[in-house]
Amino acid sequence: MLKRKKQSKAQPPVRPVRLPRSVQQIVPVQRVYPDAVWQVGATEYSKTWSFTDINYAVASPEDQTSILDSWGRVLNGLAADSRLKITLANRLFNKDSLSGSVFYKKKDDGLDRYRGEMNRVLMDKAKGSNGIVQEKFLTLTANRKNENEARMFFSRAGKSLSFGMQRLSSTVKPLNNTERFRVLHDFFRPDHRMKNADVAAMMRSGKHFADVFCPLAMRYHADYIELDRGFARVLFIEEYASMLPDKMVHDLMELPRQMMLSIDITPVHPQEAVKMLNRLDMRVESDITRWQQRQNNNNNFSAEIPYEYKQMREVVENYKDETTQNDQRIMMTTTTVVHMADTLEQLNADTETLKTTASGYGCELAALKWQQDIGLDTVLPYGLRRVVQQRTLLTKSASILTPFSAQEIQQTGGICYGNNAVSGNMILANRALLKNGNCIRLGVPGAGKSMSAKWEIGQVLLSTNDDVLILDPENEFTPMVGAFGGTMIDVSGSSAVRINAMDMEKGYADNDKNPLADKSEFIMSLFEQIMGDDVNARHRSIIDRCIKDLYAGYIAGGYHGKSPTLTDLYNMLREQDEDEARELALSAELFITGSLGIFSQETNVDQHNRLTSYNILDLGEQLMPLGMLVILESVYNRVLQNWRAGKRTWVFVDEFSIFFRYPFATSYFLRMWKRLRKRNAYMTGITQNVGEMLRSKDARWLFANSEFIIMLSQSASDRADLAELLHISDAQLSYVENADPSCGLMKFGSAFIPFQNDIPKHTELYRLMTTKAGEWE
Repeated sequence: MLKRKKQSKAQPPVRPVRLPRSVQQIVPVQRVYPDAVWQVGATEYSKTWSFTDINYAVASPEDQTSILDSWGRVLNGLAADSRLKITLANRLFNKDSLSGSVFYKKKDDGLDRYRGEMNRVLMDKAKGSNGIVQEKFLTLTANRKNENEARMFFSRAGKSLSFGMQRLSSTVKPLNNTERFRVLHDFFRPDHRMKNADVAAMMRSGKHFADVFCPLAMRYHADYIELDRGFARVLFIEEYASMLPDKMVHDLMELPRQMMLSIDITPVHPQEAVKMLNRLDMRVESDITRWQQRQNNNNNFSAEIPYEYKQMREVVENYKDETTQNDQRIMMTTTTVVHMADTLEQLNADTETLKTTASGYGCELAALKWQQDIGLDTVLPYGLRRVVQQRTLLTKSASILTPFSAQEIQQTGGICYGNNAVSGNMILANRALLKNGNCIRLGVPGAGKSMSAKWEIGQVLLSTNDDVLILDPENEFTPMVGAFGGTMIDVSGSSAVRINAMDMEKGYADNDKNPLADKSEFIMSLFEQIMGDDVNARHRSIIDRCIKDLYAGYIAGGYHGKSPTLTDLYNMLREQDEDEARELALSAELFITGSLGIFSQETNVDQHNRLTSYNILDLGEQLMPLGMLVILESVYNRVLQNWRAGKRTWVFVDEFSIFFRYPFATSYFLRMWKRLRKRNAYMTGITQNVGEMLRSKDARWLFANSEFIIMLSQSASDRADLAELLHISDAQLSYVENADPSCGLMKFGSAFIPFQNDIPKHTELYRLMTTKAGEWE
């Protein structure tokens, strides 16, 4: 009789394999449907969603616990006959991919030298990041009879996933076929640009869908994969720590290489889990009984049960208690990683780095020997799990392998606001994607508020055709405005500048049928600013009547010709019969016909430069509140002109806390804040007096309803007030405690992003933007 020859350890395990005849055949997807449902087995179907990251790394311990609990509820909501694959995909930063959206092209408009310097600064920021862009995906796989049943399942499961992730402040989006293809394309062919994939067109032409993303060449070796552009290796977690770490996934994905990490979670049906635990319990007790019987046979009646048996009994009892009493489910978990390198030497070095990282958390990573093909099928987001090694975990343990780290903002068409202080990646934020694109900048003196605003202004001027208007009470923007070819309007009681407070453009009011109501309200605000509480109902009626008479011909003429002036109003008030009318005229005489009448005549300055700054440093205490209102009104008229022309306007108001010292100015400023977003404009308020503002109910409303807030270094009292108002955690608040200049915390939508935005001091841009003594040219 012949005996089977013992297999050598060096030989691969015997398993049935299908030798692919082309690179397309390595793709384990059988069918692709137009709605991005993929058939990946005889009865297995998959669908993929992308999801946004959240700020787990900078959350407080209490908030982290809450996040893990909410993530655990998402996992608990998985259907027992489904499998969830959580995939984190790193792709390397590519300058060419950002060239059209971040770096600026020459325009021959006199500003190209600044564009060149800005591009160099942006490139340094990009290189200063960790060099990777990370995407996150959820892939659900279900066993169903056909694709129609699979679609119904994915429809229900997708809604459940979306609801669960919303509680985590994460957004879930289903991927279409082109997007699913692109994930695989960016892995296999990162140096190639993929075009949109039309599945129907490919079917008509007889092309294989894998042609869109598969590599040009591929070969499997014992423990690595050779590709046409380099090498890859699939690893898996062979041993898990008894206490799983929440940072391990994040730290593994910090390796600056093209790589993917997937966590496959298969929930066990509750009834099957009970049966499994009962069988395991019986097995452990049987082992203990046999051990005790052997000890009794040896007359060793006092021997204690070995530690490993006690531990096994304790684990089983704990699992039974958790599943029956604490709403925990049993999850079968597999974690796989694939990383890529240009050379085999670099691949081996990276493998050791990953193994060292995992071992630091008590886990053991190992390469899949002679199983690189099934490992690759498992780690990529096809929806398959072909690696047989699994670890049994409870929900709370599986949720510790959290995919969340630090929220990133890298939006198409966004402006660079620095680097994420946690990940190091560039922050590219597009204010147009917010419900309200207005912004508030806060910080103690020297924190970099003006620098931050000028950095944004510079990018707007260099990359768009938008207009920028600035209210500058400290004369801090003058060097930059001059260098960028802007107009500086010096407004003071002694200057020759005249700005007509009664200018009114077409479309002035939210209700175009009655623009005089809004203009009358503005003029009343001016008189309230002059006379204070002495303005009564009779005064308001007289003002309203005169305004209607003054503008009747101007509006009838289609807003052409000369707009009325305060001088015209003054003369009309003096002609009225009521004593109150003459009282109004006399009270306003100083600001109309007197020495402070700079807003009572026709405008005599050009306000149409795309960069216009109103320097109000020398406006004086008496004219300041009135002047701020008139200039804002002038700005609003400019916004209306641009809006009708299809042009966006950016308005920057430095030291805007001044408005909140005067009730009537406060009311007008808040009205402007609400109006501009409807007129294709963004308003930015800059101040250091946070405490003073937060004592105002209106200012608190402004903060609480602003989606974009940039917080630089804050005083202790201001930090506490902001934390209470904006619900900022202590961990997040630490980024504005004694922060370096140009560093702090950004609120963008619902996200809080710690940032740093240093500008090299040797650059001309820095010299134009700085306000430090001795550095300002």
